[in-house]
Amino acid sequence: MAKGGVQDEALGRVVDFFLRQNGFENQAADTLRRALDEVIDGMRTGRWAVDSLEKTEKSYIGTKVEILFKFDFELEDGEKLDTRIEGAEVDIKCTVLRDWMIPREAVGELCLLVRIDDARSKFWIGIVRTSPEVLRPGKNQDGKTSLSAAGKKHIRWIIEEGILPANLLATLDPKIRAQILDSGSGQKRINQLFRLVQRRVISRVDVETVARQKDPMKRVRDARLHLAKEGILIIGHQGDDPAKAKKYGLPVPIKGEFVSVWVGIEQPGGRGGPFLL
Repeated sequence: MAKGGVQDEALGRVVDFFLRQNGFENQAADTLRRALDEVIDGMRTGRWAVDSLEKTEKSYIGTKVEILFKFDFELEDGEKLDTRIEGAEVDIKCTVLRDWMIPREAVGELCLLVRIDDARSKFWIGIVRTSPEVLRPGKNQDGKTSLSAAGKKHIRWIIEEGILPANLLATLDPKIRAQILDSGSGQKRINQLFRLVQRRVISRVDVETVARQKDPMKRVRDARLHLAKEGILIIGHQGDDPAKAKKYGLPVPIKGEFVSVWVGIEQPGGRGGPFLL
């Protein structure tokens, strides 16, 4: 078999490897969300968006994706490139923009291409062999190049426009976000988060970013007490909370997630059920 045929066969084996993974899209989405959250590091920095990162930090997202991808999917180390999949050397390239930068050592090799659009909660994963004909002729000062417009048509997509777990703060109306983040102490910010963002899943990372304190889960427990007085219920994953979520037509939280909803305030003496404010 000619060399080109062998290369095509290797590409097909890598694609098939990922297609065989049970729940690959959901696992990949969780992996990419975790990579972004770990680099943004909202609890320590107060940041909530990829756009707030320094250039070097944005570059590190690619390294973090490589580390977590190899761990989560049990990929072995490669000899020349990042990993070896089904006997083929593969480089893992990630971008939060539109283009992937291909270094000299990856030219002519298989590349696992990952693109993340955090603002739109979308991601893409594909495989391409970076032969010279799919690359732009020019190189940057580091000797890296990228796929040409025609070259992108050669990508074998495994996931196109996958759903990335939402970056809650990035998707909020700016005025609502400001009301939350500028409301004072960590406890006040958490109270405001659950007060203003109802019927949407709020993750532990969202809580950590807004609280910016140690033991942010204590802030949630205290918020339950504060907001109950306003008729707002905070639902988690334990006990009868999932049943409550279904009762009120809410997303059902999993471990580390919460959702709030206004249910009204009980009348004095607990008689007659809740009345509307």
